[in-house]
Amino acid sequence: MRPLLLILFWLLLPAYGYGLEIEIEIEIEGWDRGLEANIRSFLSIEQEKARKGLTASRLRFLHARAEKEIRNALRPFGYFKPRINAQLQQNGQKFRAIYQVEPGPLIRLRQVEFQILGEGKDDPLIEYDFPLMEGDILDQVSYEQAKQNLLSQVVEQGYIDARYSVHQVRVDMDQYQASIMLQLDTGKPYRFGEIRVTQDFMNPEFLARYLDFKPGDPFSHEKLLTLQSNLINSEYFSQVDVLTLREQTAGDQVPVEVVLSPSKRTRYRIGLGYSTDTGPRITLDWHRRRIGQNGHRMLTELRLSQKQSTLKSEYVIPLERPSKDSLSYGASLENIETDTHSSDIILLNITRTKALDNHWRRTLGLDYSYERFLVGDQEDLSFILAPNVMWSHIKADEQKIIQRGHRLDFRIEGAADQLLSNTNYLQASSNGKLIHGFGGGDWRLLARTQLGTTLADELQDLPASKRFFAGGDNSVRGYAFDELGPKDEDGEVIGGRYLAVASVELERHISGNWGAALFYDAGNAFDPEYVSGIESSAGIGVRWHSMVGPVRFDLAFRINADDPGGRLHVVVGPEL
Repeated sequence: MRPLLLILFWLLLPAYGYGLEIEIEIEIEGWDRGLEANIRSFLSIEQEKARKGLTASRLRFLHARAEKEIRNALRPFGYFKPRINAQLQQNGQKFRAIYQVEPGPLIRLRQVEFQILGEGKDDPLIEYDFPLMEGDILDQVSYEQAKQNLLSQVVEQGYIDARYSVHQVRVDMDQYQASIMLQLDTGKPYRFGEIRVTQDFMNPEFLARYLDFKPGDPFSHEKLLTLQSNLINSEYFSQVDVLTLREQTAGDQVPVEVVLSPSKRTRYRIGLGYSTDTGPRITLDWHRRRIGQNGHRMLTELRLSQKQSTLKSEYVIPLERPSKDSLSYGASLENIETDTHSSDIILLNITRTKALDNHWRRTLGLDYSYERFLVGDQEDLSFILAPNVMWSHIKADEQKIIQRGHRLDFRIEGAADQLLSNTNYLQASSNGKLIHGFGGGDWRLLARTQLGTTLADELQDLPASKRFFAGGDNSVRGYAFDELGPKDEDGEVIGGRYLAVASVELERHISGNWGAALFYDAGNAFDPEYVSGIESSAGIGVRWHSMVGPVRFDLAFRINADDPGGRLHVVVGPEL
């Protein structure tokens, strides 16, 4: 008898999969990609298919649960009567689970009852139209999002006790209709009470400038988060705690306490970088985060590279809105050595920066520069007092790899020989970049432009730093840094009074943090007195989105050039 039992055990062992690794392939047919991902997230068999030690018996158990799980996955999107054909095929230790899904009809809303109760019922600041109406498809994802948006809006207006007294979704399977009943009780509105700032190392009057609310204003969590973010970004503090003291509420007044701990006064930093334009780069900086008790700070930076080295220092004074407005005094020494020109520049400047609405920033400046330069066969000395104004706008989503973002800069500057300058000119320039993701984040389109125009009697009146050149990592790739521009009679590039460069790039996500790109660049610097045509290039690139920012490897080929060659460009730095 015992030998027969042993034989029976060994015959049944493979059927239950003990000690044997099995493989499972899962196919979902008859559905679009978006909801297929949601179905797979509900399927237990999908979650456990790679689990070590998965047995055939466990697999059959998971397969038996799949139909119910698929139904649960489809209901939030309005499909309550799907037809599902589930099959499990076996070939030795290889299994294939096939789920054929016919969605069936969408369920629609027969009734939507939506009410706001409480003291906020007639508040004009609460304006919300519930997005789901009678006759619409019951989309529970949209329903939950609408509920959260409404609650957030009401709480943001100071009704911090707001809650849903009724929130029901009813489904009548016989009539195949649904209804929503939703009642939001706002409770009473609250206001900011006493605002206490706990610290002993900075002027309280200076810190009060960070507050854009006062006692008696409607209570707002968003304003508290903004305050905390601005204080952290100031670098004055190692820790910022913003506390809502609900237990000390008196009437409708909620006290707030801000507890601040000082950061180290001085920060030292060393950085390494590389780009094909300038070669290896080392940066050393010294940052005095706090000078005195009114938030003054100072930064000194030394940047060394093969073609461009700078020593600069800046003293910054925060103004009425410390996180947005400042006045700064700066001085710098700069040496530029490219294949087409060289300059030694001493610069003194005063800058007034102010944040405007809608992410715009305006900078008013006054620069005084002393420049000794060599370009072509012209070796000269320039001193310029140049008032200037710049508007900049930058906005991007918070994705690790930016899917929606843009940057715009506009700058106008000029000088007159009657005002401490040895030349006359008026110059306007702009730079722009756009990033647009599509295809579910697998593709990105990147475009950029550089434009410039100068009013000056002659090109020779402009020092090298005020002339336009093209070519390089962030200009027309395939050419060296500042290699392009009008040429003199000896064929030397001497720059121009005008600039026009454009680029378009298509990037494809490959895997993880890696991507590949195709690009096309075109443009040049121009001047009416000299001949220069539009140069263009095209190429391929590799992208690595690292922790320190994107790293770009581009191989560019010149178009319509005697020597198309192939030039490698490597850049480490932010995209916007």
